[in-house]
Amino acid sequence: MANVKQLTIVLDMAQKKEQDALKVFSQAQQQLNQLKEQMESLVQYKQDYLAQMKPENIHQVSADKLIRLQGFLAQIDQSIFQQRDVIAKASLAVDARREAWAKAKQYADSIVFLIDKQNKEAFLKEDKHQQKMADEFAMMSHHRKRQH
Repeated sequence: MANVKQLTIVLDMAQKKEQDALKVFSQAQQQLNQLKEQMESLVQYKQDYLAQMKPENIHQVSADKLIRLQGFLAQIDQSIFQQRDVIAKASLAVDARREAWAKAKQYADSIVFLIDKQNKEAFLKEDKHQQKMADEFAMMSHHRKRQH
């Protein structure tokens, strides 16, 4: 039974590690979701801006203003491109953290399995011992009855 006590201590540490890994994974997932929302906002901002620039909304626009508009749209496109790169990296980080959490969970689950196995073995051993004692008692009682 001392082994089960030791495994229980190891299990507590493994479950703490699993919880920590889950927390890190969850935070990474939240960050990825925020980055995706920012991306959607950038794309929507560009679409809204372009909708305002339709020919029916602009009558006479100077060349200077068109150049500035083109530069501004290029900046928005660059921001969208950079955001896609950040999202791709964040997605890889989420995958890595999910894998780390899964490994930590698998390790904790294996310790639970070992503890259960050892408890079952101890129960079977105790049950065999009890059965042996009962058999010996029955045999001794039987011999006593024959002697008397």
